Amino acid sequence: MGIKNLWSLNIDEALVANKLKQELERKNYEVFFPLNSQLKDIDLILFGLKRNNSKTIQVKGSRTYSPSKSDTERYGNGSAAWFATTKKAVYTPSNKIDFFIFVLHSFEDGELKKEIKINYLIIPTKEFKKIVSKKTKRKGDRYHFFIWIDDKDKRSFDFNNKRGIIPLSKYLNNWSLIKQT
Repeated sequence: MGIKNLWSLNIDEALVANKLKQELERKNYEVFFPLNSQLKDIDLILFGLKRNNSKTIQVKGSRTYSPSKSDTERYGNGSAAWFATTKKAVYTPSNKIDFFIFVLHSFEDGELKKEIKINYLIIPTKEFKKIVSKKTKRKGDRYHFFIWIDDKDKRSFDFNNKRGIIPLSKYLNNWSLIKQT
């Protein structure tokens, strides 16, 4: 009889679970990992112990890019991260998703010699759909996000979009968005 790995922990999911436990009142919330490998689109489940409710979370990790000189001249202090998602994952997921949490790995101050900083975009699905509607699809049904993160000024935006810059600062490390629901 063969043994199949039905589930394995993704590092970005572990980072988000840990951050949720740090940012939310531990006595009021618990984080669960679905063990069913057939459960699509849901990476974490946040359970509110007092309200007896749950929120489903899709986690996406980014790739990190050191900004070019022209990028820093154009956007100022910061660094860049990239991720992609499909139209189906946003508009017609297999299961209901309440939040998308993007783990943004970036270089502090945009320099390779500095340490990697981790930031998070916490976006309710309804709002993420509005953001995606401003994007231009590329390569079939994929949306590519190039996110600029400026830790000093606490700002973030999508800077590679034919329709212009998409502001994302209100979602940057804003864990209160999850508490409000």
